[in-house]
Amino acid sequence: MLSIEVVPSKEVTILVPILHEAEEGDERILKVIEDPSTTAYLAQVGDNIVGAVVVRWTPAESEIIYIATEPAWRGQGYGKAIMRWIIKEAQRRGTAEIIVGTANAGLDQIAFYQKCGFRMDSVRKNFFDYFPAPVYENGIRLQDMLILKLVVADLPDETTHP
Repeated sequence: MLSIEVVPSKEVTILVPILHEAEEGDERILKVIEDPSTTAYLAQVGDNIVGAVVVRWTPAESEIIYIATEPAWRGQGYGKAIMRWIIKEAQRRGTAEIIVGTANAGLDQIAFYQKCGFRMDSVRKNFFDYFPAPVYENGIRLQDMLILKLVVADLPDETTHP
């Protein structure tokens, strides 16, 4: 059974290896997970770490900054289960909207978020210019961050989506 728990601030560095699935640089990951405005969660099945998520919760618009599933646990529904948990937590907190950003080349991620009910919202052009050299995914250069949004207020109280 999947359990999702807050990672205490003094232990957040344990998330760095799994978050490499969502972000490449340790410095960027540490900056986010050590930020007091974010909450880091670890998803486990028994003693096995299956995923992690980092969220900045606010009443109007919360942001999923990182979400990652360990490669060995992919394709088994754990990513969707983590997303369902985030959506239910957002409802519990009274959050109106959730946003998540992903690279323009992250075709699997774009599909995943849309299957979870998120819709395209905006584009942060040239977001990935901070990379020292061009990075490609699916044969496409990472350039822009696509922002997808889920309007939590429009969901039924007990959402079963995704």
